[in-house]
Amino acid sequence: MNLDELLKAAIKDPSKRSLFLQTLIKSDVYVICKNPVKEDRSREEGGIQLELITTQNPHGDIFIPFFTSYRSLQQFAKRYVDCYKINCLRLFDLIQSVSAVLNPNSYGKEFSSQEIKSILMIARNLKIKAISYNEADTISYRQCEHDVMHIIKAATKFLSKQPNVDKAYIMEMIKGCERPQILIVLDMMGSTRKLFVPLSKYLSKTVKANEHLCFISFEQDMGKKAAKTVEPFYVRKKRYFER
Repeated sequence: MNLDELLKAAIKDPSKRSLFLQTLIKSDVYVICKNPVKEDRSREEGGIQLELITTQNPHGDIFIPFFTSYRSLQQFAKRYVDCYKINCLRLFDLIQSVSAVLNPNSYGKEFSSQEIKSILMIARNLKIKAISYNEADTISYRQCEHDVMHIIKAATKFLSKQPNVDKAYIMEMIKGCERPQILIVLDMMGSTRKLFVPLSKYLSKTVKANEHLCFISFEQDMGKKAAKTVEPFYVRKKRYFER
């Protein structure tokens, strides 16, 4: 049984609530964010900055909504929202002073702040750790769904003056259910920082307000995986001695 089915079963049969809770804290859930999630480089172990939305129940009580699936989140939001997939136990650790409701406006379960703290205490006593999902498994790549010729033209002009760049690819990168980002993969030699920083500044004059641009080297596994989805938009002309 998946998490949705276990939740429905637990609501109908109290004897199944323990199994549901054990499964829930080991599962990934979805939360709605006020802004796109950012990595917190000041923290160790891949820290992130999460600014979660809150909502009110009919009695005026504040709580954080979270969801068993992206589909459940969409049914609640009814529009595009920035969201994030996170281990439930890790989420509870972040929000333990606030109440939360799983799948509001549907079959669901409310967790008071006291209940969340109790769950965290039990998890610590049983030495159950929050298991972060493998982010690489949630990332997908595809051809850009909107016109990015303005970026391609500017990038090509810049890269044509860079002797250490052989090829460049552009595509959309989707992390879980977050808004797509424009990714440029560069097949190059030398320092990525010495190339990525000036290229980013150069393209900042071209990139539109709703476009988020990021770069990665072809040498990385993610870069190779992404490059397989498209043809290169830039290929360095061979020098005379390379022909």
